[in-house]
Formats: sequence, C-alpha cells, structure tokens
Amino acid sequence: MKTIHIYTEELSMRNVLDIIMPKILPEDVKFRIYPHQGKQDLEIGLRKTIPKISKQQGATILVTRDKDSADCKLVKKKLVEILKEFSNSPFLVRIVCTELECWFLGDLEAIQKVYKRFKPEHFKGTKEFRNIDSIQNAPAKLLEIIPEFTKRKKFPKLAFSESIAPHLNTESNNSISFQHFITGVRKLIQQ
Repeated sequence: MKTIHIYTEELSMRNVLDIIMPKILPEDVKFRIYPHQGKQDLEIGLRKTIPKISKQQGATILVTRDKDSADCKLVKKKLVEILKEFSNSPFLVRIVCTELECWFLGDLEAIQKVYKRFKPEHFKGTKEFRNIDSIQNAPAKLLEIIPEFTKRKKFPKLAFSESIAPHLNTESNNSISFQHFITGVRKLIQQ
C-alpha cells in the first residue's frame, strides 16, 4: 500500500490537507502529515526523519512550503537538494505562492459559505484577483475583504483554515499554485 508522507511548514496547511487529500487520493493511497513550526523547523525535520521514512515500503514524500517573499526557484532547489541527499523514495516539492491564504482567495465561494456577509461578486474579475498568487500579504487582504473581520487586527490562521478547508473546491480554485499542487499529487501517486 502506498503512503504519502506530507511535510508542511505550518499547522494551518495541515488543516487544509487533512480535508483535501481524501478528495484527490484513491482509497488505496494513505497519507500522513507532519506539520512543522516554520521553515527552519521543516528543513531540520526533513533531515532527521526522511532517511527512515523513505525506506518504508510504498513511501512517497511530499513537501510543501510557502514562497513568501523568497525566490520560488531557489526555495524549491534547496528542498529538492535535501530530499535528493536523504530520501530513498519518490518525492515531490510544491511551493505555495505566495502563501497558503492565496489558496483561500482562489476560491471565493468557499469563503462565502463560511462568512455569509462576504460577496464574491465584488472581487471576481477585478484586476487584483486575476492572478491570485501575486497577492502580497494574503492574510491582510482577507482581513480587508471579509466584513466579519473588519475590526480584527490579526488574521486567525488556524481557525480560518479549519473553517474554509471543507468548502475548497479541488477542481475550480483560481490559484495556479493550488492547481499545481493538485496536479503534482495526482502525478506523484502514479509513480
């Protein structure tokens, strides 16, 4: 039996993947998520645990990390180098552009299902929302556009990811980064 071992940079990504992975994986493919507390913790975790996990029969490795303000190609190259050194199984690295919250902005209908006063039609087709992955500081953008958040100073990452994840549509998200993630996972399970 194949198992995808998923390494994430943060707990909020775990909340999302716990929901969307069963939607895109065949029943005979299992997954396990290893959340970390930031980029450095993720890299340390990869070096420590990948050698043992990648030797397990049917193991494949999936690593996700936010791009943030870094160079996407350099971030991916560094993670691929770590995996080439430590992994004995197939692997995939997916960089989330620019951060997880862009995936939420890519599915405005999912936001509306949780926040009833939010109006997706006010944003669809606007210049800013044509390329979701180019939005800088997506948490601040969510605070700005969701009426229920107008008085908040800090974005509730964990609570938001838990509430929105069940409503994310894996087939029609406007985030190219999200689409690449889904496509990549489907290719990975074919290896």
